[in-house]
Amino acid sequence: MPQLTIVPHGDSAAVVLPAGVLEAVGLHVGDVVDVTLGDRQLILRVAEDAARRGLFEEVTREVFERRRDAYQRLA
Repeated sequence: MPQLTIVPHGDSAAVVLPAGVLEAVGLHVGDVVDVTLGDRQLILRVAEDAARRGLFEEVTREVFERRRDAYQRLA
């Protein structure tokens, strides 16, 4: 993975992503990404992947809730 430099951009800052990086993850100029902040980490995800992940988490919660008694008996 290349090292990138944070550069000034008006009153903010920017990281310029090389074409190869964008291509590797299937992003294009104008795409929307979700940003997750972690322990000194910045994670960018394609917005549609984040929506899909959210739907998966919601369905998983619903299934676990419906089957809570069975899961508790297994524990």
